[in-house]
Amino acid sequence: MFTNSKLAKSVRLACAFGAVSTISFSGAVAAQEAEEAADTVEKIEVTGSRIRRTDIEGANPVTVMSRVDIEKFGITSIGDVLQAIPSAGSAINTNNNNGGNGTTTINIRGIGSNRTLVLVNGKRWAPGLTGSVDLNNIPASIIERIEVLKDGASAVYGSDAVAGVVNIITRQDFEGVHASGYIGQYDEGDGNKEQWDVGFGAANDKGNVYFNVSYVEEEATLAGDRAISAVPVFGTPEGFGGSSAPPQGRFWTFDQAGTSFSEQGDSAGGLEPWVEPDSRFNFAPFNYLSTPQERTNIYSQARYELTDNLSVNVTGFYGNRKSEQALAPTPLFIGTAFGDSGFTLSADNQYNPYGVDISTDQSVLDADPNARELFLFGRRMMEAGFRSFKQNVDQFQFNGGFDGVLEFADREFYWDANYTYADITQNQLTDGLLNMNRVALAIGDPANCTGDCTPLNLFGGSTALGEGTITQEMLDYITFTAQDEQSTSLESYSANISGEVLELPAGYLAFAAGYEKRWQEGYDQPDAIIAAGITSGNARQPTEGSFSVEEAYLELAIPLLSDLEFVEQLDLELATRYSDYSNFGDTTNSKVGLKWRVNDDLIIRGTWSEAFRAPSLDELFSGNSDSFAPLTDPCNGGAAANPDLPGCAGIPATYEQPNSQIRTTVGGNANLQAEEAESFTYGFVYSPEQVDGLSITFDVFDIEVDNAVSTVGAQTILNACAETGVNLCSLITRGAGGNVVDLFNGAVNLGGQTTSGFDYNVAYNFETDYGDFRVNWDGTYVDERTTIVIDPVTNTTAEFNDAGLAGDRDVVPRIRTNLAVTWSYEDFTANWLVRFIGHTTELCSIDGDVLDQQLCSDPSLEVGGTSYNELDDMAYHDVSLGYAVNDNLRITLGVNNLFDTDPEVSYSTFANSFDPSMYEIPGQFFYTRLNVNF
Repeated sequence: MFTNSKLAKSVRLACAFGAVSTISFSGAVAAQEAEEAADTVEKIEVTGSRIRRTDIEGANPVTVMSRVDIEKFGITSIGDVLQAIPSAGSAINTNNNNGGNGTTTINIRGIGSNRTLVLVNGKRWAPGLTGSVDLNNIPASIIERIEVLKDGASAVYGSDAVAGVVNIITRQDFEGVHASGYIGQYDEGDGNKEQWDVGFGAANDKGNVYFNVSYVEEEATLAGDRAISAVPVFGTPEGFGGSSAPPQGRFWTFDQAGTSFSEQGDSAGGLEPWVEPDSRFNFAPFNYLSTPQERTNIYSQARYELTDNLSVNVTGFYGNRKSEQALAPTPLFIGTAFGDSGFTLSADNQYNPYGVDISTDQSVLDADPNARELFLFGRRMMEAGFRSFKQNVDQFQFNGGFDGVLEFADREFYWDANYTYADITQNQLTDGLLNMNRVALAIGDPANCTGDCTPLNLFGGSTALGEGTITQEMLDYITFTAQDEQSTSLESYSANISGEVLELPAGYLAFAAGYEKRWQEGYDQPDAIIAAGITSGNARQPTEGSFSVEEAYLELAIPLLSDLEFVEQLDLELATRYSDYSNFGDTTNSKVGLKWRVNDDLIIRGTWSEAFRAPSLDELFSGNSDSFAPLTDPCNGGAAANPDLPGCAGIPATYEQPNSQIRTTVGGNANLQAEEAESFTYGFVYSPEQVDGLSITFDVFDIEVDNAVSTVGAQTILNACAETGVNLCSLITRGAGGNVVDLFNGAVNLGGQTTSGFDYNVAYNFETDYGDFRVNWDGTYVDERTTIVIDPVTNTTAEFNDAGLAGDRDVVPRIRTNLAVTWSYEDFTANWLVRFIGHTTELCSIDGDVLDQQLCSDPSLEVGGTSYNELDDMAYHDVSLGYAVNDNLRITLGVNNLFDTDPEVSYSTFANSFDPSMYEIPGQFFYTRLNVNF
C-alpha cells in the first residue's frame, strides 16, 4: 500500500514509534510534506473509504495500532489487545469459562461484537454462526498495523459496520526472515503462555511473496488457585451461593398432606436435615479461571505484476484452534420444580432410604398415598469427573484477484476484481453429561432395569473428585460423550473501481464504485441425545440455514473550497450502498462526511451515516435450546410477600425460589428483519506547528440502533410480568407451586440501543539528551448507553441507561483510558502502559439484610430492599524493557499488572466474583520475548 514517498515515510515513522492514536500524525509536518509531494505520492486507501487519495486524513475517526504497539501489551492474542483499547466494550475472551467457547471478539462501543465488522487487508473476514469474528485465529506475527474505524460504515462496507470497522493490515513487501519466541506465566506459577512464529519474505520489482507459520499454547489456571474465584461469592460466609446439588444429594419432597421435607444425604447412605447455607456445595474450585488453547496458523500471500497495469494477488490462511472449558462435575437435577415428569425413585431401589416411591408423576402419587412428590432433587456427580468442553476448530480462507490501472481521457482509474472463499468447521466433545432416560430407568423399578441397566445409588457421595458411591458400571450406563459439529462458509465475488473524473476549482472530484455478491451458510448439529432433550446439560435443536446478498455502492469525494483564509481545504464526502438480501429484502444506506482543513495545524471533521446489520445465521435459524441463567424471581415468597406486585397474584406463600439458575429457552427466528442504525461523529485534529511532535484529536460520537435483534432479557421478562401482571407474562410458565418451569427468551426485532460520548487522544514526541520519548494518552468517555425495550404486548417503551453500570458480563465504565510512555535510547527501549478503568455501580442484593450491610457499598436499610455496590476506579500497569543485542536480535522482558492489582469484586457477575470481559485474572504476569530478523 505504501511506497517510499514522504507521506509513506511519515506514516511508517508514526507507526514504528508505537502511537496508539488516531491518525493525527498527518498534522502540520506530515500534511505539509504530503502537499509538497502530492504530484509524486502514490494514492492510498485508508479504512473508511474506497477512494484512493494522497491525503490520508479523511472525515472519519480512525485509530492506528502498529506491530510495535501490539507487542507492548505482552499477550498472545490480537483479540485481547483490541479488547484493551478504550473504545472497546465487554466481550467474550478466553477468561470466559462458563459460557465461553474459546473465541475472543471485539465489541466497539459496547453495543455488540456482531456490530463491529472485521476486515483483513480490506476484505471481509469470515464470521462464525453468531456473526462475530474470532480474533484468536488471526496471528499477531503477520500484522503490520491495525486500523480501527470508530464510525458507522455500511455505505462503504455493507452489513455489520454499525459501531465501527477493524481492518487488519498484513506485512507488505517484506524481505528476509523474521522469527520470534515468547514465554510467560503468572507469579503463582500457572497460566503458562508460549508463542513461536517464523516468517519468510521475498520481493523484487515485479512482485512479492510472504509465508508465515505461528504456534501459540496457553495453559489453564484454576479458579480454586485464586482467592476471589475459589468460592461462589467472594467475601460471603461458607456455603453462601453454593449449589443445591451437593455430592451427598439434596432431597426436597412433599408428602400428600403438603408437608415439606428438606433433607440431604449423609455419609452412611441415609438422610439428615438440609441446613442453609452450610449444606450447599462449593463448586467454584473445580472450574477453569482462564481456559487453555493451542493455536496453529499458516498464512501466505503473493502478488505479481503481469504487466505494467495488471497484477494478480492471492492470500491463503489455515488456522487450527484446540480449546477447552471445564466446569465442576455435572449436577443432576430432577423434580417438579423444573417441570419434570417420568422420574420415580422406586421404593424397591436397593439404595432408597425412604422405603416409599419418591416421584414427579401424579399417577404414582395417586396410586400410593404414602408416596412423596419429588419437588427438587440435586446431586453433584463427583464420580463422573469434570464437565469438559473441547473444541477443535479448522478455519480456511482464500482470497484471490486481479487489480490494475486503466487509463482513459488522460486519467488513471484503479480497479480490482476479487474472489473469497472461507470455511470454519468446529467439532466439540463434551464429557461428563448424563443420559436422563437412562437415569430414570436406573433409579426406577428394578424390574425394568434390565440388560446393561445398572441400579443407581444417589446416596452417600464423596466431595473428592472421582470418588463416591456411584460405581464405574453405573457411570458407564448413565454417562455419554456428546459430539457436536458446527460449520459456516462464506463465498463472495466483488469488483471495485476508483479514480478522479472531473477537475473542480478546489480540486479533483474523485469516486469509487463497486459490486459484490456474497453467500453465507452454516449449520449446528448437536449430539443426538442433546437434540432429543434427554441430557443433564443444556438441550438444543439443530440449526441450518443460508442467505445471499447482492450489493452495489457509490462513493464521492467533492472538493468544495480551497486556498482561502481559514479554509485551506473543504471537502464533502458522500457514499451510498444498496443491498438486496434473499431472506428479508433490500436496504439502502448512505453517508455524508465533511472535512474542513482550517490551516496546516487544524482539521475539523464530521460524518452522518446510516448503517445496518443483517441477522446472523444463528439468530435466524438456531433451534430452541436451554440456558440456565442466574435470575432472581421477584415473586419469591408468593403473593403474600409481594402485595404490590400484581404479577405475583395466585402464587402460594410457600413458594421459595429453589435454585438461582432458572431454565430459559432461547432460539432463532427466521422472520427477523435487518437492524437499522444512524451514527453522527464530529471533532477535530490539532497539530500545532509551534509545538513540534504534538497532536491532539477529539471526536464526539452518537449511535442509535433501531429494530435491534435481541432477546428481551430473562430478568426483564420476570420483572415486567411481576410489576404489571400483564406485560410479557405469556413468556413465563410456572408450576403449581409457583416455581418458574420455563421462560422463553428468543430472538426478536424489538427495541434498540443508543450510545454517545467522546474519544480523545493526545500524542507528543520529543527528544532529549537522555533519549527520545513518546507519550500517548488515548481515552473514551461514555455519556449514555441506553437499551430500549419495547413490550410486544402493550407496545410501550422502556429505556435503561447502562452508562456507569455493571452487570453480568457487561461493564460500562464512563471513562476508560490508556496512557503509554515509550523511551528509546541507543539500543534500549522501555514501555510503560497504564490501562485505566473507571468506576461502575451494580445491583447488589445479597440477602436483603446482614450481608448487604457487610458487602455492598450502598446497602439497603430495609429487608428485601435494593442494595448497590460500587466497583472503584482502578488501573493496570504494564512495563517492558527491550535491548537490541545486535542488528538481528532483540530481547524484551516485561511484567503485566506490575503492582499485582486485583480485579474489582462484582456481586452481579455470573462466576468468579469479577467480570473477565473487562478485568484481568489476579496476579502479575512475567514474560520474555526474542525477536530475530535476517
